[in-house]
Amino acid sequence: MVNKATNIQNIITKESIFTSLMILMEKKNFKEISITEITKKAGVSRMAFYRNYNIKEDIITTYLDELFNEYSKEVMQKETLYNYENLRLYFSYFRKHEKLISNLINSNLTNILLEKCIESFYELSQRIFCKNSLLPEKHKFWIEYMAGGLYNVLIEWAKGGMRQSDDYMAKTISEFINK
Repeated sequence: MVNKATNIQNIITKESIFTSLMILMEKKNFKEISITEITKKAGVSRMAFYRNYNIKEDIITTYLDELFNEYSKEVMQKETLYNYENLRLYFSYFRKHEKLISNLINSNLTNILLEKCIESFYELSQRIFCKNSLLPEKHKFWIEYMAGGLYNVLIEWAKGGMRQSDDYMAKTISEFINK
């Protein structure tokens, strides 16, 4: 029972730290934010921070890992990585996290998002039979191309306030892929 309680407390601590960082990033650039500011805003000790993270960038990478893990679980139910439904899901997931994307853009940290996007697509492509059965050397370039393209579209969409619907974005990208 202690392990379950500890795990729940750990989850709450991480959520508090992440939420506090997002609030602080609305007012300040990421590089100007100290760990002390984050922990004070979150109402947790610095020790609690260091039990979960080594550096403040870890807050973002850990959150993105969880986000892409959730996305991957849903994608795994489909037969291909790049179909309309998965593209709609991609835009839907990031719409829910518009503030995160905006904060990453404003702090010039979108490279972290790109790295996680590429990692996630590599992992997914290993587990899913892609209808584009490519040779391994071409497959790598396909993943980089798709991850980079979706990342850049996501960033531009976010900069424009995500005005277009998830459906519109998925249909548009599907048209590009299927041409």
